[in-house]
Amino acid sequence: MKDTRAKILRVAARFFSQKGFSGTSIRDIVAAAGENVSAINYHFGSKQKLYQATLEYMVDSFHQHLWGKSNSFLSTTDIETLSYQQALKRLHRVLDRLVEQGLHQEYLPLERIFTQVELESAPMRKMLLSYMIPFQERPLKLMEKLTGLKRTDPELVFVTHAIFSQVAFNGCHRIAIEQILGPLSKQSLQQRIKKTVWKNTLAILNSYQKEEKR
Repeated sequence: MKDTRAKILRVAARFFSQKGFSGTSIRDIVAAAGENVSAINYHFGSKQKLYQATLEYMVDSFHQHLWGKSNSFLSTTDIETLSYQQALKRLHRVLDRLVEQGLHQEYLPLERIFTQVELESAPMRKMLLSYMIPFQERPLKLMEKLTGLKRTDPELVFVTHAIFSQVAFNGCHRIAIEQILGPLSKQSLQQRIKKTVWKNTLAILNSYQKEEKR
């Protein structure tokens, strides 16, 4: 039973990321999964509940890779107790993991579903946003520690997104880079991206340190 449920979720993730909620039919999913409609009804109950379960499945998988099992790698409480250097090391590790995820095909459907948020109906947008917002909690807390900006300062949101958006790296970006530079191994590509992302991040953070010293 677990295998059937997981298989349906993996197939649903692919369809929802390609066609959105309204453009995906249950019949598409069960045909590709080699199951029948009764399996959807048994495990999920409805298309909307399948969509929600698919989001939960992908978000949980993403978070486990990024923050560790049970989100043990870094909690918002942990961040408050870190020194500047400790927070900097954690940020470096998180960005590296994000680069690795960006080059991992398993996580592309989640990115694509989130980018479709404005194309969905109001109820689906509300559901999607409820999953997107928690993604920002720990990054915002880390950047609050590293920049000295207050949580109420809109600039904190912009600088956080400026740093983390560097690693929004999908298949199209990889193809474009390889068109210019020629084929690269996944490991070589990861290392180059990680190095550039961290160099840019340090430059941004250093600008805030200089402002504090003025």
